[in-house]
Amino acid sequence: MTCRQKTTSGAVCEIEIYTVPENTRSIRNSEPKTENVRTPEEKQRYNRRKSEKHFIRLINANFTSGGYYVTLTYDNEHLPESYSEALKCIDNYTRRLKYSNPNARIISVTGYGVSSGRLHHHLIIENVSEADILNKWSCGTVSKAEQLRKHNYYNGTDHGEDFTALAVYLHKHAPAEYKGKRWKQTKSILQPVTEKKEVKRAYSPDRPPKAPKGYVFIEAKTSEYYKSSYIYFKYVRQVTNPLNIQPIFSNHRAGTSARL
Repeated sequence: MTCRQKTTSGAVCEIEIYTVPENTRSIRNSEPKTENVRTPEEKQRYNRRKSEKHFIRLINANFTSGGYYVTLTYDNEHLPESYSEALKCIDNYTRRLKYSNPNARIISVTGYGVSSGRLHHHLIIENVSEADILNKWSCGTVSKAEQLRKHNYYNGTDHGEDFTALAVYLHKHAPAEYKGKRWKQTKSILQPVTEKKEVKRAYSPDRPPKAPKGYVFIEAKTSEYYKSSYIYFKYVRQVTNPLNIQPIFSNHRAGTSARL
């Protein structure tokens, strides 16, 4: 039995084709099977990849070029003594923004500076004015508050409001030893829309599913991370005056930079 899973996250639409056992009762609960996830280390890598995949989709589902990428730093007087204390500080800042901007959508990641070792925060914020972003942080400096890009280029191709690279960077930012969620999000955050159904047609990297209305086909990938018959297709929302988009086919081995 072949499952076609379509996930729409803002400007990005992904279609995954994979096989499931013939006796599968509910195709809506099916997932592509991974290879050799047995040891604790393999399980940890699997969980990280799955978390990153979900995080990328959350970012793309909730933010546009009208949103902001923000970095908050601390002065010496307010520098938290612990990671948990820093999380409380960012919670207070988020509450202040939500109080004056009820429709705000915010995702934050907390980490340590590579060279300085100082705690700081990265946020992606939608539906909040730049003035509020700058004025409601009282523990140090807003070192960055820039609008998200309307045009994001990958391999020379304009993907529009596809913020995958930013999401990958932020997902890695939380310290590995911190036992908890890698990010914080407001309750207003929207979830990606996923549809699953059984299909009879045979797809291949050279024969992708038809692009959803308003989207264009970007690339196809296979991955040895998943069991046989897994193919991933990516589409992005049609951008104004796009570059000449050429579909890309990649065969990624497990452990590479493939985000599948």
